[in-house]
Amino acid sequence: MGSGQLLAQLPTSSFAVTSACPANAGNPSVLQQVNTDGSLTPIGTVTSNGTPLIVNALGSDDNDRTAIYGMNVVQPVTVANFNTPPNLYRISLSTAEATNLGTVTPPATPADVTTPAQPGESGFVDTRLTLNFIGDGDASSNYYVAGATFRVFYVFDFSIPFPFIRPVRVSDLRLYVGVVALPSFPATGPVWRRLNTSDPATAAVIASYQAEVQTYLNNNGTTPVPQGGIQDWVFDVRTGNLVSYLGQDDQFITISTPGSAPVGVTTQPTTPIPTQQDIGSMFTDRDGNIYAVDADGGTIYKLDRLTGNYSGQSYGAAFGCSRGDAVSLPGALPLPVTLTEFRAEATGRAVRLSWATASEQNADAFLVQRRHEGADWRTIQTIRAGNQSTGQRYSALDTAPLNGQLYYRLAMRDTDGTVAYSPVQAVRMTGKLAPQTYPNPAPDGVLNVQLTEPSTTETTLELLSTTGQVVHRLQPATGLTTIRLDAHTLPGGLYYLRVRQASQTSTVPVALTHQGL
Repeated sequence: MGSGQLLAQLPTSSFAVTSACPANAGNPSVLQQVNTDGSLTPIGTVTSNGTPLIVNALGSDDNDRTAIYGMNVVQPVTVANFNTPPNLYRISLSTAEATNLGTVTPPATPADVTTPAQPGESGFVDTRLTLNFIGDGDASSNYYVAGATFRVFYVFDFSIPFPFIRPVRVSDLRLYVGVVALPSFPATGPVWRRLNTSDPATAAVIASYQAEVQTYLNNNGTTPVPQGGIQDWVFDVRTGNLVSYLGQDDQFITISTPGSAPVGVTTQPTTPIPTQQDIGSMFTDRDGNIYAVDADGGTIYKLDRLTGNYSGQSYGAAFGCSRGDAVSLPGALPLPVTLTEFRAEATGRAVRLSWATASEQNADAFLVQRRHEGADWRTIQTIRAGNQSTGQRYSALDTAPLNGQLYYRLAMRDTDGTVAYSPVQAVRMTGKLAPQTYPNPAPDGVLNVQLTEPSTTETTLELLSTTGQVVHRLQPATGLTTIRLDAHTLPGGLYYLRVRQASQTSTVPVALTHQGL
């Protein structure tokens, strides 16, 4: 990221699942981190017990910051399976592994549906749906999903030797808001409440959805899968409302009191998004800002949370043409500083990090964090913020990077303790085994050994006397990059640490000391 270009202020702690176009190709979903500049960092393909999944309708649990939640999407969608209830999955943010939690049962058929068959119609079927592409979480571990019920009338078609049932009419379509209590699911299923559509504009949206369903069924599933205009919704933390932007029609739906008595009101933004495409996903942040993603172009648009008006701010097109969803964890917030540059570059056996700010407000410190391939983020240095309103330049040096693919980011801590994250920079390191030891001299004979690669079953650490005799040997557990070596039983003095790993051997001098000596 070069200097002179302000990095966008997308919310921190945001994630997405993307399935590359076309939708009917059945491409599996990839879990990605949405960086604050609008770029994406892949985490992995979403799989469950080795089987790739297509997921949508992301939500989160305020009590579990290590995962997000989503529902599976069956491909290809057909008339026979489009009303199959989806399963809810917990998706690990570190591995993209998905755990099936159970089926999200659809709303029950309402008792007040009494529309009869018309002359020539053979009968009807009452249909129930859980819409697997709509979902979001609030800050109380609730997951809001959408459902629908309608009646399908059919005739027996004798135009071919084998008669079949042919849908001819759809009636009584109702939309529902379902609340899933994540901590108790699936023991406690979703609680469904019918959406109040007394608002004429909202009633027109529902009528349009009913027409889409009828067209889809009448054409035996050869037309686009009905979506009713609503491709996603988000929970507004400021008002407690659910909101949705209808990209094809440039309409904005606000659903008030969604957890008790949902009421829909549809308005027309005076400043619409400058595109008439389906909105593939929506997400938000702690300050109530709303973001919508163009499904076909991948551009992220910032919207006013009350009116749906386009703010004039957009953030790249890293999503590209894809289907999926995005979500921000509860408490996500804009950056406490405005970055103009963040770089990570390999310099010999070290990685130099540099960054610059255009402004800082209530900034406390920059925590330089590193992640090695599939491992967790680890803070390696803390740099105090200058907290200058005009900004300044900073640098740090990672003197003990691991071999392989490394990722770096800045955790920018505010004075109130909140933390926001910078875009992620990637560096690949290759080189010889070069263990680091600290503290050296080691008080009381205890030191830490930092490896350049995670330990394996073949990794050994040996302490040698000055005459070359092995006086202490340790075979650590696998997967470690920092190993505690306790040699307090040895006399103080000079020793040599020999590390064997990955067919390489490295020897470094260490000194052991003891208190009072």
